[in-house]
Amino acid sequence: MRVELPKEKVFPMPFRFWLILAVSVLVPFFSGMHPAIFVFWLIGLWGVTARRGTVLRSEDQKMFRYYSVYGIPLGSWEPIIPNAGVVVLGEQQAIRQTSYAGVMRYQEQAGYALYLINESHREKVLLARVARRDELNPYMKELEEEFNLKLVRFAPAISAKTKARRKR
Repeated sequence: MRVELPKEKVFPMPFRFWLILAVSVLVPFFSGMHPAIFVFWLIGLWGVTARRGTVLRSEDQKMFRYYSVYGIPLGSWEPIIPNAGVVVLGEQQAIRQTSYAGVMRYQEQAGYALYLINESHREKVLLARVARRDELNPYMKELEEEFNLKLVRFAPAISAKTKARRKR
């Protein structure tokens, strides 16, 4: 059985790629510029179509983490970590942009990420990012039944050296 987890856009705000695409298509028609400007058309399409995703295959317990551009997935099959679990963590991303005129734009995005973790919770492998946690609910049952990946509470082991440093 194959399970395809939700895809995410590589560039969550693709406005500048739409702008590059529009300019690269319109400029040659109105100004008679060289057709080489259509290379920028490819850059715009690359930004608009770029996606990340994960496909899990239960027959051989492998996962395919890919980067898709122009609809073509690029990646390789990797084995799923033995004795692994999955964890859902909340994420918050802040983006701050400043223009030459001194105008500042600040935007925050909150979401959730599904990670594959090992026994010690030290290794995390990103499987999917979503805006709302309930988008992952249909996949959790399949992950537990087909792949024996149980949803666990994230609690990484803290070494004695770190504990001693925190006591100081």
